[in-house]
Amino acid sequence: MREHNIDKNLISNIEISDEMRESLIQDVKSGKRSKDTRFRYSTALTALCVIGVLAIGGGSASAAYISYKNRVNDMPQEEKQEYAEELGNDIYNAVDESMTRSLTGSEKERLAELQKSYYKDGVFPKENMLFLEKLSELKPDMLAYVEEDNMIHLPEGEMTDEQLLQYIDHEAKYLYTMEENTEQADTEQTSEENEVKTVEVSAKDEKTLKQDTKDLIQKIYGEEVNDSWSFYADEMDWSETEGYDESLDGYEISWSESDAPNAKTYQITIPKKSDGRFIINRYGMDVFASCEDYTWEEAQEYLPQGEETVKKFVKDNFGLGEPDRIEYGGTSNVDGEPTECAWVAYELYYGDDRVVVHWLISTNEVNSIMGKKLINVD
Repeated sequence: MREHNIDKNLISNIEISDEMRESLIQDVKSGKRSKDTRFRYSTALTALCVIGVLAIGGGSASAAYISYKNRVNDMPQEEKQEYAEELGNDIYNAVDESMTRSLTGSEKERLAELQKSYYKDGVFPKENMLFLEKLSELKPDMLAYVEEDNMIHLPEGEMTDEQLLQYIDHEAKYLYTMEENTEQADTEQTSEENEVKTVEVSAKDEKTLKQDTKDLIQKIYGEEVNDSWSFYADEMDWSETEGYDESLDGYEISWSESDAPNAKTYQITIPKKSDGRFIINRYGMDVFASCEDYTWEEAQEYLPQGEETVKKFVKDNFGLGEPDRIEYGGTSNVDGEPTECAWVAYELYYGDDRVVVHWLISTNEVNSIMGKKLINVD
């Protein structure tokens, strides 16, 4: 086995055009990121590493969701200006980089539950999170965004449920501001020549894709989704755009538990041909709340355990035998600086074919797989 660094969070290893890869890197550096703002909620851009580009989930809007939309839509002008200034100052690649400390395990678990209450039940904080200009205004028990250092300052002690709701509310409003900014930029910059051809799937195909992906989620993760989840499917003809080939043509499917930006979500790419690229990935606060982060030095102690789990996973689910070789490595951000991460990426080589598997260290689970010739769709 050969150790190597996965440069720029695996972006260099994603099978996309050089133009798109560079665009993604530059967008992250500049703070624009991708259209799907849920990328920002995975430690070290996990979602971006694994799947490149996500489709945004659809589904009917609940009363609570409408209530949330009204809340962010109806912000007073002064509050909108505060979020616009924070967005303008943002230089971070992931949410945890913009905070003065990481969330504790208890805070992560309570955050996951309170976020469901926020988006699904319309439970909002009693007060807004503070915006302060100077660090001198801070107190140890405060939760606040401080303009002076462009950081979200968490209290020294464990956050209360009210503070966690304030944090959730802050991120919801921030995302709303980001989405408005992105939509405006897209309107100004979109070129029809570079757009990937997207076709709405037929009712018959949608029914088939729904059942097939339900079965895949059950088989691979031992978990179930039902019709209360948001389901979205698009037919993507990448090969009709310059720089892409037919192996990328397929159906982009997502199942999301709720409307929350980091709700539990399964993202699946079903290729049109059996030699095309298949991807299945899950992400969201529920997935990562119980996961611990490790430095690369710490993660190396667990590599043999991960290799055993990964090889069993690809054999049981896809019939793959012993790979010719395995490469693995730590992660770095877009500037090449080492980052802590909850997972290790294993690259398994079978002749000219490469399969990328992400393994969660602390839970000893496979979280995603990407590769060609993995499923039969003929």
